Amino acid sequence: MGHFKKILFLDTEVLAYIKPYIRTVLLAIVFSLLASGATAALAWLVKPAIDNIFVEKNYGLLKWLPAGVIGVYLLQSICTMIYNYLMRSAGFRMVRDTRMAMHDHLLYLPVLSVSKESSGKMISRILNDSTQLRRLVTDILLVGLKEIPTIILLFGVAMYRRWDLTLMALIVLPAIIGFAHRQGKRVKKKRNKAQVLLAQLSHYINEATGGAKVIKAFTNEKGLAERFNSESIRNCDEELKIVLHKEYAKFFANLSTGIGVAIVIWYGGNLVVTEVITVGDFFSALGAIVLIFTPIKQLSKSYTIYQEIKAASDRIKWVRDMELEDPGTIPLPAFTDEIQYDHISHRYAKDGELVLHDVNLSIKKGEVVAIVGPSGAGKTTLIDLLPRFYSPASGAIRIDGHDLSTVKVHDLRKLIGVVSQDVMLFNDTIRANIAFGTDDGAQGVEEAARLAHAHEFISVMEDGYDTLLGERGVNLSGGQRQRVAIARAIYKNPPILILDEATSALDSVSETLVQDALDILMKEKTTIVVAHRLSTIINADRILVMDNGRIINQGTHSELMGESDVYQELYQSFASSHTNGSSPS
Repeated sequence: MGHFKKILFLDTEVLAYIKPYIRTVLLAIVFSLLASGATAALAWLVKPAIDNIFVEKNYGLLKWLPAGVIGVYLLQSICTMIYNYLMRSAGFRMVRDTRMAMHDHLLYLPVLSVSKESSGKMISRILNDSTQLRRLVTDILLVGLKEIPTIILLFGVAMYRRWDLTLMALIVLPAIIGFAHRQGKRVKKKRNKAQVLLAQLSHYINEATGGAKVIKAFTNEKGLAERFNSESIRNCDEELKIVLHKEYAKFFANLSTGIGVAIVIWYGGNLVVTEVITVGDFFSALGAIVLIFTPIKQLSKSYTIYQEIKAASDRIKWVRDMELEDPGTIPLPAFTDEIQYDHISHRYAKDGELVLHDVNLSIKKGEVVAIVGPSGAGKTTLIDLLPRFYSPASGAIRIDGHDLSTVKVHDLRKLIGVVSQDVMLFNDTIRANIAFGTDDGAQGVEEAARLAHAHEFISVMEDGYDTLLGERGVNLSGGQRQRVAIARAIYKNPPILILDEATSALDSVSETLVQDALDILMKEKTTIVVAHRLSTIINADRILVMDNGRIINQGTHSELMGESDVYQELYQSFASSHTNGSSPS
């Protein structure tokens, strides 16, 4: 039964995509049946037309024959047009809704799940694989719901006219079905390979656009071109193999059709010669049989297409089966007292090495805490755990006694503002970027920009706050992007602020402007800052010194200068960079 269901395209996982559009499909079926009936009527009319008009020479009926043919074709054409439109509209809406659902799913995935997959793979699945689903309606159901009734009705006409002639012609049908099934499985395998390569090509294009400066700085255009061209050739080869397998199936179906028709002509012709059947019976049966083979060939072609759709469906299912981020259940309306890290350890992979080791930390409301340490010490990991970008491997983080693993993640992140070195601006207006994530109609955007020292450069732009930024804000300087990001945080006005090396990549002039904006942003806020600027380190209420995933010292600047060799070395490094006029790193 399972094999029979696959032959009839009844795979439940794939057909589940059709369920929301079943009313449109059912209406289309009505017009499909009418179109199929018109096709069968043409085969039925062959016998009376030939016997009554040409054999019995009732030529008076000849004047009605063209009108009858035109009428049947008119009905068939109208029904087919409506049927095609309804089915294709269902297909386009299916692609639209699947893309929206996949994109929504992507937005609610954990950061770790998104970051470990290439952007090209995600883009390919959301755009390319979802497009394949449209063919489920346009190339499978559209064909199947029209051609299967046509086959049944034509088969009835042919069997009524001459059952033995019909069965002899259809003796090749099992061979057509079997060959189509084998070729379909090969097509599915090749389609999977082709889509994997297409996803890789999408990833390479994304790298070429996002990493243009690095590529040119290292003059590696040729190397990346060769890499892309190699994958393009492989993708083309797989696509050509798919075409070849499809053509094999069509060739076999056409050859089998020819054999079936030849059998009918040979056997039926002898029946006419021996006067067992009339000429009208022969041509009516022959016409019905010839017409039957056309939809059979269409169904054979559809089966190989179906295997491509099944491959796309499997890849879409892979995305939609990715586990969503836990939204939490306990409300967290405000921050009033304390942030607490309780025996926190963390690793990014289940079997990976620990990047944080048994960290204990308490931060009081209103406190400014600076984190320093060598590269790879775990500074960014420590702060990324607070907004639950990742969940710790062991231990608990609490705000006012609430375990963050159970609170509503939306409530938690409303309390936190993040400004990092790697500023993410969206391909939208400056106004929309500053008001990002808020629902109050972007009131107060200009005031936030003034406080962030961003109003000066925004106001001289041709479209001001309605200036459309390029991807990631490429039409702004580094300092300008940082100030827009700070304006976004000021506009959000969260009680908890995370600053991750927010000035480390800026020149001295931009750094001064950004730091002034940060000082405004930090007022009356609980601030955790991965620090590189001397004034931030010295003026912090408390400094944490991290090394190898542990907090090895903590205290004020003066305390650490007398107690921590690691801090002294870091401070001297910061001071040296600051004295040399470059941004500390």
